[in-house]
Amino acid sequence: MKQSILKRILFIAIILLILTYFGVTLFRGNLDTDKMIDTEIAASYSYNDSITADAVVVRDETLIEYDGSKVLYYTVNDGDIVSVGSDVAYVFSNEEDALNYNRIRELTEDIETLESLNVSDGNIQSDYSAVDKQIDQNLKNTILAVNSNLPSEINTSSDNLVYSINQRKIITGEITNFDDQIALLQSELAEYESLGTTYSDVITTDKSGYFVSFADGYESKFDYTTITDMTVDNFSIDVEPDTVSENTIGKIVSGLNWYVVVKVSADDALLLSHSDKDMTVSFPESTCNDIPATLVALNQASKKSEAVAVFKCNYMNTPISHLRTESVKIDVNSYSGIRISKDAVHFDYINTIDSEGNEISKNVQGVYVLIGSELKFKEIDILYSGTDFVIANDNPPDGSILSDETVQLNDEIVIQGEELYDGKIVK
Repeated sequence: MKQSILKRILFIAIILLILTYFGVTLFRGNLDTDKMIDTEIAASYSYNDSITADAVVVRDETLIEYDGSKVLYYTVNDGDIVSVGSDVAYVFSNEEDALNYNRIRELTEDIETLESLNVSDGNIQSDYSAVDKQIDQNLKNTILAVNSNLPSEINTSSDNLVYSINQRKIITGEITNFDDQIALLQSELAEYESLGTTYSDVITTDKSGYFVSFADGYESKFDYTTITDMTVDNFSIDVEPDTVSENTIGKIVSGLNWYVVVKVSADDALLLSHSDKDMTVSFPESTCNDIPATLVALNQASKKSEAVAVFKCNYMNTPISHLRTESVKIDVNSYSGIRISKDAVHFDYINTIDSEGNEISKNVQGVYVLIGSELKFKEIDILYSGTDFVIANDNPPDGSILSDETVQLNDEIVIQGEELYDGKIVK
């Protein structure tokens, strides 16, 4: 009885092994690995070749000295342009007089603004859509100025915003006029004017340029006139600043150009030397980003040694006027196109016409694109080659490729497959 059961179990096991064998064989026979592929969708991509380094900002700077009372009311903001003989500050005998004077200026400007809005009914326009657009734009400008820490632009854009809002109130009839508000402001103005507040002296400048209301002691540490001659041996960012005199009340940044000076490695120097595109510099620890820059000096003892790179810039605003020793990111080359995995790039032959009009076959770089169930080889113009991807030009200039068709956005690109060729039918 036991032997009969064992024989039956053995027979079933043998049958199962036979069925498994035939099943695997049948599966392998129907599995054509040659026709199995993986794909990715072509997408747009941007990449920057960047260098990060410690930098020093060098400008043509002249200190403004005043030996007297330091209760000052600055008449210009940091980064404002001034000319020779311009007033940059009023001197007051005490802080209270300075505050009173500032309030008189504010009240006078507010009154003038409201008086300009006090239009007659005949000048009121019924369509206020244009004013709504202006309010929206002024609000955006104010937010941008706040985020960028630009005091003069904050004041201007916020004043424009208030003006636009009040203008809308007039147009919609919410307010007939601003007579009551003007009367209140005039009354307050008269009170301040009765105090007889006035300044005791005026500080002017004998230089033209950008005004900055403070000094940091680095103004004379680097020679502006010879900065492009700076070498690795005589450049150091760890320079101790001079002691700033108590009589220094600001400075004038003259000249259109200022410079960013950095020490870079031999590899970074090679990257800079091979770039023929416009560059930008950004200072991550500030709000100063994407400032156009031109490489004007790359001083290097040998191709294998460190170098000093000097970049020229000419854009100025309040945050930029405060830069000195900073961490800087230099975007050397920018690439925009279609990102393609390196595994997808192959060589194949295409037919073209030579200079003599003969049809020839040439081996070129490209990718296989799946169209329906058929593969099509498309030539590519590579803008950038990274470790595991390339960026291809989606609009190659004339002469950069031999064929008349290249990869486009949303193409289904083959990234894995065996024995790929143009015209192959795949599952």
